[in-house]
Amino acid sequence: MNINIAWVYPDILNLHGDRGNMMAIEKIAEAMGIEANITKINYGENINFENTDLIFMGAGELRDVEHVVEKLDVDGFKFYVEAGGYVLAIGSTGCVLGKTLTIENGKVINGLGILDINAKELCRTKMPYVTKEVYGDDIWWTYKDMEIIGNQIHRVDYTLGNTEPLGEVLYGYGNDLGGNEGARYKNVILTNTVGPLLAANPWFGADLLCEIIKAKGEELSADLEKLEFLEYAKESIELRKKFIKDKFKLPGIIHK
Repeated sequence: MNINIAWVYPDILNLHGDRGNMMAIEKIAEAMGIEANITKINYGENINFENTDLIFMGAGELRDVEHVVEKLDVDGFKFYVEAGGYVLAIGSTGCVLGKTLTIENGKVINGLGILDINAKELCRTKMPYVTKEVYGDDIWWTYKDMEIIGNQIHRVDYTLGNTEPLGEVLYGYGNDLGGNEGARYKNVILTNTVGPLLAANPWFGADLLCEIIKAKGEELSADLEKLEFLEYAKESIELRKKFIKDKFKLPGIIHK
């Protein structure tokens, strides 16, 4: 049982240590009896869509969005998505997959248009932790029957059109302080969560792998008992929950 993962543009889409996500998914897959074949697709190289089960795209600088869009095969990417291919995108890469990014000076940059979302660069104090440059804090949200915790280092608001949110925010900023986190269209998953996401929340990775294996016509349970860092992840999540709950009384924070 194996899956083929295309790690797209790790040379520029690696702003928040997304190498950790690829290291984690290798370990998660191994614990589940899956062979994960990860291929790095460096900037300007082509994705072999026909031989790819999952495209992974880490976060990058906003200044690189336009360059990434220019290099990607838009038609090939859209065909892959409409055929049911899986994509996991982190943070600002939603600007690549979305329709438009409006930066502070008013310039509009077109994305691939795969997700019906529009992004706008943050411009000062919606809340105490936002500056002109960046927002950063913890994020805690729900997805299916899971709770996901990580960090959010964010420079844009995401406004969703017909694309569904991925999860519901329990604490933090999410897409735009409106209570939604990320987006999902077909099998394209976008989240604002860094940390890295899969190292901190291996159950999210296991669920994703189960979906992919099922789409390939096989069945697999999300059994992580053999995962060597599972207990560390569980303990870390509980400690972070306690830490976050102590911040609930601070102003300007969404929480439930």
